[in-house]
Amino acid sequence: MKKIFIILMAAMVATGSVYAADNSKKTAKSSKAYNMSIGMVAGSGIGVQFKDMITDHFTIIEEFGYLGSWAAAGNGGSMPTIGAVDDLVLAYQAQCAEGQGIRLDYFVGGQIKGGYLGGGAGVIGFGAAAGIEAKMKNAPIAFSFDFRPGYGCLLGNDGMGNIGAFHTFDWTLNLGVRYTF
Repeated sequence: MKKIFIILMAAMVATGSVYAADNSKKTAKSSKAYNMSIGMVAGSGIGVQFKDMITDHFTIIEEFGYLGSWAAAGNGGSMPTIGAVDDLVLAYQAQCAEGQGIRLDYFVGGQIKGGYLGGGAGVIGFGAAAGIEAKMKNAPIAFSFDFRPGYGCLLGNDGMGNIGAFHTFDWTLNLGVRYTF
């Protein structure tokens, strides 16, 4: 019995070392289309957008600028909220199609935001983010389109003469154009 155990252990070690030697020759190819990008975002405002692919599938998007959104006010109406807003998005990104010199990815994740709005008001909030991105294969350019619904809290003046903290449904549509590297 001891002899069979030693033979089995030797076979497993030999098989494992052959497997390890075989795997060491393989190189893992990254599924990222690029590492970082910087550009402009427009749609519900305008600003600067920076994107960092931190792993093969997770990305951080940082936006700052004169961004806006539409907020559903507590009185049943909606109002534009415009000001200097900083958005931070953490998203999962994966490839969904490729062809004709374009790689198409989708991304889904969450966002947090904060900033100053006109009229002495501030805003903080969080929400979801979902969109698509097209990366040109033969040029260092990427285009993205996303939708970000979320919760926002307006602090201060709501633009209608009311002062306080106002809870809002906040959403933005964004189109980004970035240089990739």
